[in-house]
Amino acid sequence: MVNSLTYESFKMKNEIDVFKRYYAFDRLDKSNAYYESKKANYLLAKEAYFSDTTKINAMPLRATMQTTDYCNLNCIMCQIHSQREKHSLKQMDVHNFDKIVEKIFPTLIEAHPTNIGEPLLSPWFDHLCEKCNEYGVLLDITSNGTLLTKEKIAAILPCLLDIKISFDGMKTETFERIRKGAKQESVIKNIKNFIKMRNDRSSTATITLQMTLFNFNYREFPDIIRFAHEIGVDRVKAYPVFSYSKEIDNLSIFNDFDAFLEVREECLKLAEKFNLKIGIAEPCSDTPAEAVKKLIQQKCRLPWAECFIDYNGSVYPCHTHNHIALGNIFSQTANDVWNSPYAVSLREKLISNNLNGCICHNCGNNYIRTDLKQPVPYNKNDYLFQKDEDHNIHWGKRCKQFLLDR
Repeated sequence: MVNSLTYESFKMKNEIDVFKRYYAFDRLDKSNAYYESKKANYLLAKEAYFSDTTKINAMPLRATMQTTDYCNLNCIMCQIHSQREKHSLKQMDVHNFDKIVEKIFPTLIEAHPTNIGEPLLSPWFDHLCEKCNEYGVLLDITSNGTLLTKEKIAAILPCLLDIKISFDGMKTETFERIRKGAKQESVIKNIKNFIKMRNDRSSTATITLQMTLFNFNYREFPDIIRFAHEIGVDRVKAYPVFSYSKEIDNLSIFNDFDAFLEVREECLKLAEKFNLKIGIAEPCSDTPAEAVKKLIQQKCRLPWAECFIDYNGSVYPCHTHNHIALGNIFSQTANDVWNSPYAVSLREKLISNNLNGCICHNCGNNYIRTDLKQPVPYNKNDYLFQKDEDHNIHWGKRCKQFLLDR
């Protein structure tokens, strides 16, 4: 049983701001020719979500597109390089990308290129930026920062919503131990160039430093916050490493968890002092029975508002897809994909909360913790390769996009 604050109460409280909180509609360029189409689509998606509509007239508000699997680094925790022996890495063809543009960019608010590889390695990345500019789509990028040249900064700034730069240590030796192949000095130079060019052009784009937490680097997080404040970064985020091996388990933050919690509190206070936005996933150390008492049930918004598009056009409702696609955007209409029998079925299951046997079963996106300082909780079994006592709810379930066995 979840606590007595029901989904209906949640819906009444959040109906006005839940979509505003997750989708940057207010950041759209009102002078763009497609603004009114995006506005209409945004309102349709919001109405469909809150009215429990299963076959909807709206298109996705945000699309994550796997433009490339490739990366120029060999980070110690990453699955890309270990998967190379089993699976060849892929890149989306630019002509196929243009099919996506034609079908959903007129109504799309945010585009996120590649959640696995390095987006700036796409051979047609500048073309992507041009299409975002043409259609008024906001670009959200996660990058290792090594390829962020002044030319690339100039290309992304006109359409950029936010760029997240992986930054795992304030000490050079820590940074370069984790991000093998990167030079911290070069990445810092690129970050500073970005901030200067952003400010010089009066751009509203934001920049985030994103830290992967290990048991050997978490004590450097307060210094990263100080550094971010000094140079004009807008936000810092930190999450435990997702482990895919026993070796990475040995480096997990959960091996030094109590000491980490003290550092975490220091970081929250520093961010408040500097008026710096911060994201640190909330530790969930309760037993399953204790954790459930602090839950409010909600209805995941993703099947109404977001999609993940793989390099081959397969469209999934989210990253935890178990290789079951809604359809293929290259060969079908967007409406046929977004209202496929599987898409409608997922929405029906979420509305009725009948999720047994469904990919959404026990996913943390369907719940809210009532006792959090930060919006996203976690427990260690979501992050470890070797798991012990399991929780009922899996807060980190969406990170299964790293499965490359397509």
